[in-house]
Amino acid sequence: MIETKSSTIRRLALALLIGVAACGNFTAGGIETGEARVTLTGDAQPSGPASLAPAHAPPNVAASQGPSPTDDDDQPEGEVEAEFRIYLVKDNGGLTALTDTDVRVRVDLEGVEQPQVASRIVDAAVYTEFRIAFTEIEAEVDAGLIINGEPVTGPIDVELEGPDLIVDRPLAIDLGDGEVVEILVDLNAADWLQAIDPLTGTVSAEAFASFIEVRVQ
Repeated sequence: MIETKSSTIRRLALALLIGVAACGNFTAGGIETGEARVTLTGDAQPSGPASLAPAHAPPNVAASQGPSPTDDDDQPEGEVEAEFRIYLVKDNGGLTALTDTDVRVRVDLEGVEQPQVASRIVDAAVYTEFRIAFTEIEAEVDAGLIINGEPVTGPIDVELEGPDLIVDRPLAIDLGDGEVVEILVDLNAADWLQAIDPLTGTVSAEAFASFIEVRVQ
């Protein structure tokens, strides 16, 4: 049988349509998408029932046996600088990158500043986890950090045991077409700074990771 040029074109168009539909939710109007926006704070108070506190450290980080969260009266003053990449994880395990490269941001330890660190159009889908890969974390404490009755100031580094520190947090996001989800990453700096080793001026990756919170606003 001789295949005409028009039938060949129709077959190619059908194959392309099937391929595109496999990449995301596809309707007569095109692929369904929503928007994910991420902000970051040095230390914020949880608000509302959507707050997701870390029940345990991420799978690749041992649970911290460090100090309890601090009182508001002991709030350290200064700044924390972090470099990281962030992702959403679909219910099928697929990763959706919200940043193309490492993002570097500096915020105050008190949680006043909450800059937006990512905004991206993503597939309308069910997302079950938030992943942040830290490549550097350093705090500069000006005042307010008391360890064993003594004030501690100056630079404090989080000791990474590899090129990056992966922190995963569960989320429940069912993102519909045209919807926007806003996510807050809370570093809870006042808590992990209490785990400082005064001799080295460092905090372990385990202690840092155990206090990170992620919640849908």
